[in-house]
Amino acid sequence: MKTNIEEKYIATLIGCGIGDALGMPIEAWKKGQIKKYVGRITDLIDPVLVKDKNGNLLKEDEFGRLKYWGRDLSKGDYTDDTILTLAIAESIADKKILDLTDICKKQVEVYDSLRKPDGKIRGGFGKSTREAFEKIKLGISPGPGTGPCMKMAPVGLYMHATGKYEEGIKMSRLISRATHLDERSIASGVVQAHAISQLLNEPAKQEFLDSIVNTCTKNERQQEYDALPERGNLSSKLKWVKENQDAPDIKAYAILGCSSLVFEAYPFTIFMFQKYWDKPIEGLIETVNFGGDCDTTGAMYGALAGAKNGMIFPDKWVNELKNSEKIKALGRKMYNLRR
Repeated sequence: MKTNIEEKYIATLIGCGIGDALGMPIEAWKKGQIKKYVGRITDLIDPVLVKDKNGNLLKEDEFGRLKYWGRDLSKGDYTDDTILTLAIAESIADKKILDLTDICKKQVEVYDSLRKPDGKIRGGFGKSTREAFEKIKLGISPGPGTGPCMKMAPVGLYMHATGKYEEGIKMSRLISRATHLDERSIASGVVQAHAISQLLNEPAKQEFLDSIVNTCTKNERQQEYDALPERGNLSSKLKWVKENQDAPDIKAYAILGCSSLVFEAYPFTIFMFQKYWDKPIEGLIETVNFGGDCDTTGAMYGALAGAKNGMIFPDKWVNELKNSEKIKALGRKMYNLRR
C-alpha cells in the first residue's frame, strides 16, 4: 500500500531531525568509544560527557580524541544539519519559489541567532560550516565538507512538489556554492536534492542507485582539489556503493569511512540506506553507531528514510524531538506547494 505523499513530506523533515538528534550526543566519536562509554545508541539521549577521576572532561582515550560538540545541547536537540535544513524549508515555504538570496539570508540569520555571549555558536556547528558562514559573502570555500548535502532535502521536496526538477538541480548547485567551492561538496548537495525527489516517486532500489550515480557523474565537474586530491571524487565512491551493495557494513566503513569529509560521510550514508532498504530504522541505528560525523550521516539517512517510507519513526522519538510540531507544520507547508 502506498504511503500518503503529505506524510512523506513531513517525514522527510522529521527524519532529518531524528537522525540528527540520535547522532548528536556522540558526534565525532570513534565506534570503539561509543561502545565503551554508551554501549549502543538506540534512543534519543543527552550528550555523553566522559569525565576523569577529578571530574574534568576526558579529552582523549586509547581510541583517540573525545569531542563534545553537543555539550550545550540536551536530549532531543538537533544540530546545524537540521537547523539549516529547516531554514531552507522556511524560505521555500514563505517565498513559494527557490530564492537564493532569501535562502542564504535565512541561513545566516539562524546562524547568527545562535551566537552566545562569548562569540561561540550553539548547535554543534562544525568547523567548516562555521568558516563558511563567516566567509559566505566572500565565497571562500572551507574545504570538502558535508554542508551542502546535509541541508538539501527541502530542495528535493520543492522539485517533487512543483515538478521543476531542472530548476531544483541548478539551484541546489548554487545553494551549495554559497558556502562550498569544492566540487565534491557541491555535487553532494545536487545528489541529495535529486535523491529526495526520486524517493518520493517510490523507485526500486536498483533504479534509485542508478539514478544517484548518474546524477553525480553528470553534475560533479572536474576540478583540481585544494584539499585531499588523492582521495578522489564523489562519483567514484558512489559507484563503489552501487557495485558492492551487499558488502558487510564494516567493509563499507573501512573503505568509505564516515568522517566529516563529504566523500566519506555521504557515500557511507547512501551505502547504509540502500543496504537496509527494507529495514530503515535498523539501518539508521547502525549508521549512527558507526560514529564519525554521525549527526550528519543520521540526518541525511533520516531524511532519505522519511521520503521513502513516511512516518516510520517510533512515536517516542518523534515526541522527544524538539520542535517536532513546528517541523510537521513546515512539512505540510512544503506539501502545499504541490500543483
